[in-house]
Amino acid sequence: MSTLHDISELLTSIKASGSFAARRTTSADDLHLEVKDVGGITWPISTAAARRLCAAARPARYGLKDQTRLDPRVRNTFEIPKTRIRIDERKWKKTFRPMLDRIRGDLGLPEGARLRAELHNMLVYGPGQFFVTHQDSEKGDEMIGTVVVILPSAFTGGAMVVEHHDERLTCRAAGGKLTFIAFYADCHHQVRPVTAGYRVALTYNLMVEGDTSRTTKPATGQLDALTQTVQRFFETPLPPRWAHEPRRESPDRLVYLLDHEYTRRSLAWSRLKNADASRAATLREAARQLDCEIVLALADVHESWSCEDEDFGYGRRGRWRWDYDEDAGEDASSSETPALIELLDSDIELRHRTGSEERLEAIAGAVDRDEVCYTKPSVELEPFASEHEGYMGNWGNTVDRWYHRAAVVLWPRARTFVIRAKAAPGWAIGELATALKAREIDKARGMASQLGPFWSRVAPNEKRGDFLARTLGVAGGLGNPELAASLLEPFTLQRLTPSAASRLIPLADRYGLMWCMSMLGGWAAEKRRAAGEPDAAWVTALPGICRGLCDGGSAQGFELARWLVTNEWARVVAHVRQLREEPHPQLALEALSRTSKPILGLLEGSRISNHPELHTDMTRFLTSLETDYPIRGLVHLLRTAHETRAREELPGLGLATLHRHSTQALTTRLGIPAREEDDWSISAPIRCRCRLCATLARFVGARDQVRLEWPLAKDRRAHVHQVIDSHNLPVTHVTRRTGRPFTLVLVKTGALFEREAAERRLWQRDLEWLVRSAPTFEARSAAVATSVGVAGER
Repeated sequence: MSTLHDISELLTSIKASGSFAARRTTSADDLHLEVKDVGGITWPISTAAARRLCAAARPARYGLKDQTRLDPRVRNTFEIPKTRIRIDERKWKKTFRPMLDRIRGDLGLPEGARLRAELHNMLVYGPGQFFVTHQDSEKGDEMIGTVVVILPSAFTGGAMVVEHHDERLTCRAAGGKLTFIAFYADCHHQVRPVTAGYRVALTYNLMVEGDTSRTTKPATGQLDALTQTVQRFFETPLPPRWAHEPRRESPDRLVYLLDHEYTRRSLAWSRLKNADASRAATLREAARQLDCEIVLALADVHESWSCEDEDFGYGRRGRWRWDYDEDAGEDASSSETPALIELLDSDIELRHRTGSEERLEAIAGAVDRDEVCYTKPSVELEPFASEHEGYMGNWGNTVDRWYHRAAVVLWPRARTFVIRAKAAPGWAIGELATALKAREIDKARGMASQLGPFWSRVAPNEKRGDFLARTLGVAGGLGNPELAASLLEPFTLQRLTPSAASRLIPLADRYGLMWCMSMLGGWAAEKRRAAGEPDAAWVTALPGICRGLCDGGSAQGFELARWLVTNEWARVVAHVRQLREEPHPQLALEALSRTSKPILGLLEGSRISNHPELHTDMTRFLTSLETDYPIRGLVHLLRTAHETRAREELPGLGLATLHRHSTQALTTRLGIPAREEDDWSISAPIRCRCRLCATLARFVGARDQVRLEWPLAKDRRAHVHQVIDSHNLPVTHVTRRTGRPFTLVLVKTGALFEREAAERRLWQRDLEWLVRSAPTFEARSAAVATSVGVAGER
């Protein structure tokens, strides 16, 4: 048996003195009440008086989530609001106050707690009326349950059934006496149909004052056994998840799921119910002896079960859910569940917590299943949502169920830093920064060492924008290159911001430029980056990062900026060369257009970092015949610069060479005569070198051939179809299904001429824009070349 199982067994043995519900009776002599428009009520209530109450009442509604509904299929009764009811409290408290004290004991609440009841309404059930199974909402932070007072009257049926998990209490009225029925707010309950007469009742919200956690001190034997078992739990490494996995570290937390339900408002040590209070009190004492932190939390539990009912009334997929609110009835759409067979998977996430603010993040997020124990399994509770999925191919018949549960969470105080750091990496860096500010360097180094085993797993989850900048500052303050490298290892270049970049310079000064570049190389590793296009947003913002590195004039800063720009330019070059393999010209051009802003960022970054050689290489690459960078792509780049940069900044980007190259290229192209009417040649670089594509290339390149009838087998026709479509050739390709093999008929279309005419119009428009914009791209003085950045010695 596992240690968790032992803890569950020990907690199960801790019983409460009370129950989830109670029934008591007493005389009605002290209850004097009047109802507006009806008058004083005498005992027992006569049929005539009951009918007058019905006439003064309204049909009762019920709450479902955020709605208030009127549906007699769910709730069929009459309601009189408390504002229309007057009770002689002076006399009534002689009976009611002692009764509440007895109910407190019945519900297992300690003597230090005091119950207070607030009138909610009066309910009148006539023949045939009822209220289906439902659950009351907690109408205040102090509400712990409900008290129903059934008034003396002659009726049959109308029994009240209260359920909590697998326990049930059926309550019937006691003739001519008052019948008190009290139960915790999370209990499901119903009023069965009245068969004759009228059932009249007052309902009260039951509030608790004082502390329910002050229960009887647990037995020494139980406490000692639990304390020793919890200590053993925290000292024992977790078992491997899979057979090939080594044993894991010791568990971080112990999570005990409580039996009763609690809302965010009601979850508090002083509001725990029945056995929950006794078990929580024992755990608190064990935590005190073991020097553990302990808090309450709400947990979301999700379980996946296999089930045996394939035809579960929903076909392939079904969904139902129910929620309760106020005096809510069960959603009429709910159905019985299929028979569950085996628990396939489960996960638990802790959310709302109680306790001091500084301890909250220590338990946030997902919980390892080997950290969870319970005395009541979730499958025995009612889920707030369920989803059934029938057999789908190789998938089995499954049911997913979701529960809201409350939990006691405890962990060794000595591990608080590590546990909280796993959940909140930003908080951990803040703690290190605080220690460094206090000049407690050894303490900071000790904490940084504790982060090592898990830091690479959790640090990427921190979303705060300043996280990297703060971590860089801490890394420099540690004065230890190995610890600094371990703190910074999980990051990527995409998290580097201008403010963070400036903090690289002290690191380079302290640990060396090569150390810093090695770290950046790890951040830039291909395995950490998405394949394909460069990160356009980050590369576009690179000039700001370069300024952050270069504004102080540091030689180290300039070197780091040059490294960043050079590294990213290499990625852009590789991407552009990869696009040369894209056969579809429009798709290639669209992809190249998306690189315009990144390329501008790199050109500007090369100027800011005073790297003229790289700027020259960039310009040469974009204008080289060997590169074959499309003129349309260059014009798009120039237009993007014109639209995104201030007029006075454009000359400093060094784009004049690109502008002149584009102008000359378009002038040359427009000087070539337009296609003649009988020229059907298509210029398309078909890269496939198979015999079929050689024949296709001769056909599309032929000036005087418009049609080709080509007998081909099915797989060969498919290849030709694919090549024509992928290259977006203006050629129709239809199979004539006669003879053997069938004939593939290729016909060039007029789109060839339309496309070229449209392209010449675009050339003309682009050339006119280039001529108009030329002055804005030309450098007006030598000083302009450095106007976008800081000049630095190389």
